[in-house]
Amino acid sequence: MGTAVERTDEHVREYLIYRGFTNTLKHLDNDIKADKEKGFRVDKIIDQLQQFVQSFDLAGLKEYWLYLDKRLFSRLEDVYRSTVNKLRISLYRYYIINTVQKGNLEKTQEFFQKQASELQGQAEWRDWFILPFISSPEQNPAFCQYFSRQWSDTFLVSLHNFLSVLFQCMPQPVLLSFDAEVQKMTCLVEENEQLRQLLFALQTESRDQRDRDEMIHHKLPTYVQNMDRLGDTELG
Repeated sequence: MGTAVERTDEHVREYLIYRGFTNTLKHLDNDIKADKEKGFRVDKIIDQLQQFVQSFDLAGLKEYWLYLDKRLFSRLEDVYRSTVNKLRISLYRYYIINTVQKGNLEKTQEFFQKQASELQGQAEWRDWFILPFISSPEQNPAFCQYFSRQWSDTFLVSLHNFLSVLFQCMPQPVLLSFDAEVQKMTCLVEENEQLRQLLFALQTESRDQRDRDEMIHHKLPTYVQNMDRLGDTELG
């Protein structure tokens, strides 16, 4: 979907330039630069979340996730709310683990201080408040799995897959449907051209083979050329 959105954006820009709508074009370019949905490019959304995590920007991380929740997740049926909640919990844990691994205990403590009122009543976080006070949490049975590369990779892949499916299932505007039809027609044209070239090559090969057969036939002695027309009595 992301690629289709980028192409459609370019089509709209081309039209605005053609029409001379320069002010509208400026607003469009500004909106594209500030687009938090990143043109529905899942990889770019994941990159943005990771940038917040790596820079210890808790406020930015919370704000961005809240935007995604209001803009995208809130449209989902209630049955998917538990999945969204699990992903949010994993995202916060991903953030905390990064602060510990980078040795930034101040940011670890800051997270629990700012999130205490929200998380204290949640069973998923009951044991996590002791994390800043454990000397080697990566060796603690309760937390060691979260420090593994396998856990972080699994979380990122799960988030990526969830967003991908979400974008694929979202209702699309007419312009994006038009782009899909154009791409389909382009593929058909390319396929027809390939078949035409293949047919031409086969026809050329067939003509060449006939020419070679005729050349060989002409080089044979006369009596050999006429052997297929001779009766058995004439061969004796």
